[in-house]
Amino acid sequence: MTIQVQLYDTATLLGLYRELEAPSSYFRDLCFGSVVTFDDEYIDFEKVSEKRKLAPLVVPTVQGRPIYEEASTLTRVKAAYLKPKDVVSPSRTIKRRPGENLFGPNTQTPGQRYNAIIGDILRQHREAIDRREEWMAARAIIDGQLTLEGVDYPTRVVDFQRAANHTVTLTGTNAWNNGSFAGSVLNDLNTWINRVRTAKFGGPVTRVTVGSAVLEYMLKDADILKQLDTQTRGTNANLNTGIRDGDYVEYIGNLGPNVQLWVNSDYYELPNGTTEKFLDDGDIVLTGPNVMGVRAFGAIMDANANFQAIPVFPKMWTQDDPSATFVMSQSAPMTIPVNPNQTLKATVLE
Repeated sequence: MTIQVQLYDTATLLGLYRELEAPSSYFRDLCFGSVVTFDDEYIDFEKVSEKRKLAPLVVPTVQGRPIYEEASTLTRVKAAYLKPKDVVSPSRTIKRRPGENLFGPNTQTPGQRYNAIIGDILRQHREAIDRREEWMAARAIIDGQLTLEGVDYPTRVVDFQRAANHTVTLTGTNAWNNGSFAGSVLNDLNTWINRVRTAKFGGPVTRVTVGSAVLEYMLKDADILKQLDTQTRGTNANLNTGIRDGDYVEYIGNLGPNVQLWVNSDYYELPNGTTEKFLDDGDIVLTGPNVMGVRAFGAIMDANANFQAIPVFPKMWTQDDPSATFVMSQSAPMTIPVNPNQTLKATVLE
C-alpha cells in the first residue's frame, strides 16, 4: 500500500493549530487581555508617569500657571524563545495507534495514521507553548518578575519593578495556620487591598486567588464567618462553604460587592517528571483590572517565517537519511504586567 506523505504548508498547520483546544489559561485570561507584536527579538514597553495634582488657585487677573509634565520609563527585554520539535518517523505510521482495534483489521491506513500523528504533535506543541505562557503570566502576577532558565538557555531575570511591600510573608503567630494565630484574615485582606489601591499605578482589587490549602483557614476565621451570617447587616459576602466541584480552578464566591474569591490548584510538569503548582498551596494573590497585562510576541528567528512577529509559527520538513518528517512550532512570548503594583502576593501559611 502506498503511503501518501504530504508536507503541509504553514497556513494549513496554523489552521489546525487554531482548531485545537487550549489548556487552562487562568492567569493569562485574568490579567493579559491585549496582544502586541514586535518585529524584533526585543520587546519594548513604556510607562508614562502621571500625577494627581490639584489645579492651582489664582485670582482672575493673574496669568495661568503651568501644571503639565510628562515623564516616562522605557524598558527593553529580550523575548523568551520556544521551539518544540518532534519527528514523524516511518515506523510510527505502521504501528497501531492507541484506540485502534486490537483484534480486527486495522482501522486506519498508514497515511491516515501519518496525518493523525501530525495532529497529535501539533496538539502537544500547542499545549506546551500555551502552558509556558500561562507559567509566565502566573510568575509575572504572583512574583512580579520572571526567572527564565533552561538547559539551552542562560538564566535571566526580568524584574517588573513591583513595590517590595507587595510581596508579603506571614510567619509565627501571624500565619493563618499557626495554632496561636490571634489575628484576623479579614483584617489582613483589607490591609493588602488598601495597599494595592493606594500604590503608585495601583488600583481597586477585584479578585483574590488562593492556593488549595488556604481556603480551609479562611473559612475558619471568625470575621469571615461573620460576613457570611445572613442576620448581620452590612455584609455582602457569599461563599461556597460546602462541597466543591474539584476543578483545578474554582470560583468560591464573593468576599464583598466587588471582590471575587477563587481557588487555583492547577499544576505543570517539570523536565524531571515532578510537578509544581502555578500558585503555591499556601499563597494568595490579589489582582485588579488596572494590571493592563500584555501578551507580547517578538519576531520568529526563521527566514521561512520572514522574521514576522506572530504568536506561533509551525513548519514541516523532511530528512532523507534516515528518512523522517519533522514538525516544529516556534514562538517568542513575553507576558508583561504594565502596572505590577496592581498585584500583591502573600504567603499566609507556614
